[in-house]
Amino acid sequence: MSLKYNPNPRRAIFLDRDGIINRKLPEDHYVRTPSEFEILPDAAPALAIMRDLGFTLVVVTNQRGIARGMMSEDDLNKVHQFMNSLLTTSGVELQSIYYCPHDRDDHCYCRKPAPGMILAAAKDLEIDLNSSYMVGDSASDVEAAKNAGVKSVHISSAGGDIGAELVFPSLIDFARRLEDLERSLPQPTI
Repeated sequence: MSLKYNPNPRRAIFLDRDGIINRKLPEDHYVRTPSEFEILPDAAPALAIMRDLGFTLVVVTNQRGIARGMMSEDDLNKVHQFMNSLLTTSGVELQSIYYCPHDRDDHCYCRKPAPGMILAAAKDLEIDLNSSYMVGDSASDVEAAKNAGVKSVHISSAGGDIGAELVFPSLIDFARRLEDLERSLPQPTI
């Protein structure tokens, strides 16, 4: 067995989908078709800022509607193709999308709060977890971040403490804060 060494691992922003990139439907309702997918107004501009800062953008999303028979993996792929087309039109490209099709009681390793999707992406894409973030709107996103060893970011206009390291009212507010942090770092000299 040989170990691969990467002297320049990537930084990533892992993003929950529903409630972060698109409008979240009520509990136990699922975005099953492209017509039900409504991108949030600040999503593409926020993702563009993150991309410009050099972050790899990866979606990690629980999609138990598949396990519950409310949609198929083909339905989900069509929604993700539509999402990608909307983002690409805005000049943003997601590096990858990881999803868990299992239900809460399936006890899999991929369903958040388990870290499986984040760890798989880190391995597949050579991501440095220590300099990466998980952005979500639920306690399971925050727990998945902690379980994977990435910084947790909770997006909530209502506030509330669910144990995240960072809390912002919107994705664009987080992106702007990242931008400010990057500007304050010393720049390498040539």
